[in-house]
Amino acid sequence: MFEFPTEMTVPREYVYRALGIVIAMITIFLLVRLAQRLARRYVSEPARLYNVNRNIRRVGGTVAAVMLLILLSPDVRGLLAVLTVIGAGLAIALREALLSVAGWIRLALIAPYRIGDRIEMNDVRGDVIDIRMLRTTLMEIGGWVDGDQSTGRIVHIPNSWLFEYALFNYTRGFRFIWNELPFSVTYRSDWRAARDIMQNFAEESAEIVTQQASEELRKISSEFLIHYSILTPFVYVSTDEKGVKLTLRYLCEARKRRGTEHAFTINILDAFREHPNIEIAYPITSIALPDTPQFGELPPAAG
Repeated sequence: MFEFPTEMTVPREYVYRALGIVIAMITIFLLVRLAQRLARRYVSEPARLYNVNRNIRRVGGTVAAVMLLILLSPDVRGLLAVLTVIGAGLAIALREALLSVAGWIRLALIAPYRIGDRIEMNDVRGDVIDIRMLRTTLMEIGGWVDGDQSTGRIVHIPNSWLFEYALFNYTRGFRFIWNELPFSVTYRSDWRAARDIMQNFAEESAEIVTQQASEELRKISSEFLIHYSILTPFVYVSTDEKGVKLTLRYLCEARKRRGTEHAFTINILDAFREHPNIEIAYPITSIALPDTPQFGELPPAAG
């Protein structure tokens, strides 16, 4: 009959190695905490303090990983064996994590976006406020809030999305976007006068923006092939069921889209109100009673 051994002896080498790992991890953790506390004492600027703390965490994590490898494999042959086993396990069980690490390396080498950029991936939009090895943190914009303004929520997205979804960068290289502001006037209105009013307001404020956009286009022309022959605002005319539709298309900074739209709307509405031959078009619903004559019908003759 098989009997389990009553006494099990653990090699002394394994005990010493385990104690060394525990002591090394605790020491590194305490040193990281001490360095962060010293940074808070001597660094007062928030942005600089953030960068210092992030670098301290990175250095601590790197040192901890190196110490683990050294303590787990005291010789070269053992080190290669440990690395082989770890690599095989990570490739099978941590595919998403490995993709995120690869995305982080891509961010470090190519930098499709950086901290402060406004980006969109997989229908998630926001301003980049942190980039780490496995994830990117955004301050969300949009959602239930109009005009690309902040919702107040912090969103964490994995860096692996860089290989799975298209990346939209609002501010990198060229920080201007095209915005469109539509107005509809009735058919009996003087739509040409309305068009001129919208065009004049846009041109008054477009000079500085057009100059800045032209300079940025020249700077990135060596990296991207962008064809923008016209950067000045323009009013397009079309028709719809309400009347004549006037659409103002203009350049603005990505983070000022709602502000410029607000200012243009107030000025244009005030100008339309002062013009005697311009009236805003809006949907009208009419109710006809059974005995009400319709178009093309004449009332019954008397007598």
